[in-house]
Amino acid sequence: MVIICQCSICRLCPLHPKPQHRGVYSVCESISVWVGNKTKATDILGNEVTVLPDVNINNVNKKQYFFETMCHSGRSGGSGCLGIDARHWNSYCTNSHTFVRALTSFKNLVAWRLIRINVACVCVLSRKSWRQ
Repeated sequence: MVIICQCSICRLCPLHPKPQHRGVYSVCESISVWVGNKTKATDILGNEVTVLPDVNINNVNKKQYFFETMCHSGRSGGSGCLGIDARHWNSYCTNSHTFVRALTSFKNLVAWRLIRINVACVCVLSRKSWRQ
């Protein structure tokens, strides 16, 4: 027996398979870039240090690069995270950080220090009051 669809809107027809939208989506839009012009940073002790542009290794100058991921603030009017039910949740996207080694200067002392860089954009959630 052959069944022929005679519906006018095939997406509603039970005879046609529906697409499985099972992709993985991020709730916060982010952008990742190699940063090669970092001049200031916060070290692990909370001091603002100067990041030196070059590192001398075996008499060869190498430029310091840092791979950073930051929240993309290009969404117009969107302060909440994507896909979050705003009726029940307050949400916003924010940068999370880690520490990496960098050649820095602080109070005229040049040393390798751990500096803070952006590594991800994460969603912060808080439940709205049930009385709203």
